[in-house]
Amino acid sequence: MPSDSIIFAGVDISSGRKPLTFAALDEGLSIRLLEKWPWSEALARLGGYENSNVAINIPSSKRGQELLTAFKDELLPAGFQPFSPSSTPKQWLEIDAQDCFHTLSGHRLFPRRTLEGRLQRTAILYEQGLQVIDPVDLFEEITRYKLIQGILPLENLPSPKELDALVGAYVAWMSVNRPGQVVLRGEVVMPAPP
Repeated sequence: MPSDSIIFAGVDISSGRKPLTFAALDEGLSIRLLEKWPWSEALARLGGYENSNVAINIPSSKRGQELLTAFKDELLPAGFQPFSPSSTPKQWLEIDAQDCFHTLSGHRLFPRRTLEGRLQRTAILYEQGLQVIDPVDLFEEITRYKLIQGILPLENLPSPKELDALVGAYVAWMSVNRPGQVVLRGEVVMPAPP
């Protein structure tokens, strides 16, 4: 991709060989990347863009907090700065994915790891204009025969970690394209309540 383009990324951090679930959106809210990567791969991809906004989902565990600090320490030498309302070419911001989904929907959320929660969060992102599948279309593919056979067409439904990364990428996009629709709560950037 050209180095003068801008990328809006969301990152969900976990542990393991590929600890980052990485989502990237372009200006038109099309998903450009949705992958699990090691840090080096994510940093290399981000480094290819002259302008990058990266939203990092804040982990709740102590180990996750340590990984978050380590990842931010890697972003600094790559030219990234903490979020500030005055736009800089490369910046990161912190989000709480579940709070973002709650604010965007304005309703009670199903648990994130359940099928209902995944469908609900995908619908929320779809309503915001992200180029994700319309989760309602999945129901057209479910037949009695497929249910009896134990076949559900869920391969295109994002996982909970992918959904968290996607909402992060969307908040990163909002921080540039709709700055009046995001608020800063401490160090956490959130969609503004309706």
